[in-house]
Amino acid sequence: MAMPLIGITALVLVAVITASALAVGGGAAATYESLAEGLPDPARLEELDFAQPTMVYDRTGTVEIARFTEQRRSVVTFEQIPQLVLDATTVTEDATFWENQGFDPNAIISAILGQVSGSSDRGGSTITQQLVRARLLPQDLLAPGADRYLRKAKELIQAQRLTEAFPGEAGKQRIITAYMNQIFYGQSAYGIAAAADVMFGVTDLSKLTPAQAALLAGLPQNPNVHNPYRHATETEDGKLIVANCRYGADLRLVDPNCTDVSPVARRNYILTRLYSPGGRWKKLTREELLEGLNEPIELIGERPLIYIAPHFVWQMKKQLDQILSDRTPAERGGYKVITTIDLKAQEIAERYITAGAILPHMAATEFRRTATEMKLRKDDQEWIARLRGKNIRNAAMVALDYRNGDVLAYVGSAGYYREDLATKKFNPKYDVAGDGFRQPGSAFKPVVYATAIEERKVTAGTMLLDVTTPFGRTWTPRDADRLERGPVRVRKALQYSLNIPAIRAMERVGPTVVAKQATRMGIKFPNGEKSLELGGLAGAIGTVEVRPIDLTAAFGVFGNGGVYTEPRMILEVLDANRETLYQAGTATRTRALSPQTAYVMSDILAGSSDPAENLIWGPKFQIRNGPNGERRIMAVKTGTTNDIRDLSTYGFLPAPKDPGQPALSVGVWMGNSDHTPPRASSEPAFATDGPGRIWRAFLRDYMQKKPVPDFKRPNGLVQATIDAWSGGRPGPWTEKTAAEWFLSGTQPGSRGAIDPAGLLYVEQCGEWRVDVTKAEPGSPRAWQDALKDWMRRAREGPGRVGRHGAATAYFWGEGGTWGGKLAETSCVEPTPSPSVTPSGEPTPSPEPTRTPKPTR
Repeated sequence: MAMPLIGITALVLVAVITASALAVGGGAAATYESLAEGLPDPARLEELDFAQPTMVYDRTGTVEIARFTEQRRSVVTFEQIPQLVLDATTVTEDATFWENQGFDPNAIISAILGQVSGSSDRGGSTITQQLVRARLLPQDLLAPGADRYLRKAKELIQAQRLTEAFPGEAGKQRIITAYMNQIFYGQSAYGIAAAADVMFGVTDLSKLTPAQAALLAGLPQNPNVHNPYRHATETEDGKLIVANCRYGADLRLVDPNCTDVSPVARRNYILTRLYSPGGRWKKLTREELLEGLNEPIELIGERPLIYIAPHFVWQMKKQLDQILSDRTPAERGGYKVITTIDLKAQEIAERYITAGAILPHMAATEFRRTATEMKLRKDDQEWIARLRGKNIRNAAMVALDYRNGDVLAYVGSAGYYREDLATKKFNPKYDVAGDGFRQPGSAFKPVVYATAIEERKVTAGTMLLDVTTPFGRTWTPRDADRLERGPVRVRKALQYSLNIPAIRAMERVGPTVVAKQATRMGIKFPNGEKSLELGGLAGAIGTVEVRPIDLTAAFGVFGNGGVYTEPRMILEVLDANRETLYQAGTATRTRALSPQTAYVMSDILAGSSDPAENLIWGPKFQIRNGPNGERRIMAVKTGTTNDIRDLSTYGFLPAPKDPGQPALSVGVWMGNSDHTPPRASSEPAFATDGPGRIWRAFLRDYMQKKPVPDFKRPNGLVQATIDAWSGGRPGPWTEKTAAEWFLSGTQPGSRGAIDPAGLLYVEQCGEWRVDVTKAEPGSPRAWQDALKDWMRRAREGPGRVGRHGAATAYFWGEGGTWGGKLAETSCVEPTPSPSVTPSGEPTPSPEPTRTPKPTR
């Protein structure tokens, strides 16, 4: 390599600086060749990337909700750096920058003489040298203990090579832009843009005053010493000010004894340099200089990085890391991430989670004040007040669009930043919605029934016995109200959340089959499907833990025609150049249920918000917020565990006709972080009291005045009239009928009929009577004994308590009957159950014979 014409002065400087480390001989060219060996190609400047924060936005792409960063930096282009900022920097760090060859011989000689005399430790480095040192030298030269003179020599040569690689004005622009994006300004700020924001809250560099630009330009020399935050004091009105001396019109100190602190003194020095003649920088006028000298330094102050929807942000980060698995990490990559979060939905969700989990624990005066500040409605304040004394400290919520999987609202706890309330019962940072496994209680029953219907083991009209039964030697579960209503159809059993029929449904289909179906619906168990299998029949009533986000998505399967859509939190990722790196595109969808089963389940669960169909929960969940005050169709199911450790409500709405509007599935959980049960001051809490109210309030506000669609019924369904108690085809035994939806081919009277006609009934003493023992032929003796015991007590009417602590009861609104008069033991031999002819018409047996065992 031929020696470049860098001048005798530069060559002497190189030789002098390297004398202690290298033998100077064999010519300057050989020395240069030796020093240049191993240096990176200066053209790599074009390839330099700067660690930049990744900015995270809501679904509109306009509102920042978070940022991931290891350094505070925002990269700017040359055009974004005002001339004032360029001038303040060059006049301070490198007055000859625009003319020199990458180094300043005079500055270096001055620095050397100062070091020899001991009067200065100034390095004399130009802007180009500083950039080279930061990004374009081998790391071994920068390691602790490395030869500083050798490093300095190579730095000089590399600075000159960089200047040659990027010649002219355009080259200088590239170099100074890279420098101003790279350099450290203190207070964790890298680059001029981050420094302006961290110090003054200025995000547009053109808005900087000359005094602010001068202060920033003075920081890189010694960011720690000149850091203005070290010298700031807070005023009575909350401003953060760095005191400065006053200057008169003659540019002299008003108080000669006043001494400016380090950052102010350096700022004033730079302002004075900008006022002085010489160089190519823009000169300040006398008035501008005086104004700058007297301008107070008001800092923006420390601004903690507060995320919007923080639990969502951290769950989203898991998906982002997968997307960026083979790229620069989010903390350095400067990406723009557009998420699925809907800030309106998020605000409503956080509002009612706070209302339900935090307000009830406030003193009465604070409660009223906070409720007023939150502008809570009177009826909301009433249900919140009823939670007082229940000691329920935490809550979580997920709302998603089940058509595309977009998570619209996500609250992992009752307050991510409420460390002031943290206790064992309330862990604000732990994300229950996405990381917590909690018992769903009765909210799991729809999965059980859906499996049984899909497997053609039951129908919506199937009769299941609500009679307390020993399902094991030591396990005899009861309904929550400890009542036994006898024969109940699946529709009513699910709508009124009866435990015993759900267990019987699980027995018919089996825990293993339910576990596989749950998995297809996106539900994850702590130990896989084995968890539900080991849970046995008890899993029917939600004893096996699930994650709230999974169960919320699973409920969306019913509304989505049986299709499971995987929840997603990211819509688009742009790289640092704002080129599209990732787009969500088509949602990940898989068939989990038949459309027919999904519709039947939706139709059943919708009855729980209809006062005309559900006398207990219908009035509590009803919402009339359509465009003209119409009642909104909503499918909902609550869940309360036996020990009331977990309370939850899950549900979904019909998909709107407008594809741009979300098809909502919403889940709410309440409980305590340490799994301790709430303490009831009077009456125990149930899911309808807490999560149910939050669920309803969210949908009431979010869906206000929006259209009210209904669930779309698919082909392959048949509506049939059935006996209202047995679920089979009506016959002479029928007191009351009901209309029900069936998967085609499973309706009573068809070849694939699941519900035999007249299953409950026997002809006895000249009339048709109910004998529940006929409903479960071949069942274990303990079951039969329980049924006989129930019949014995039921003949005496409601309220008769049995050996297991449950009492007979009529079903709500059925007018005091169990489907007919109960069979007696003292009458004549009962006739067999009626059979069904091939045509589907029920035909009573003409001769009294023993009842045959019907098939299930």
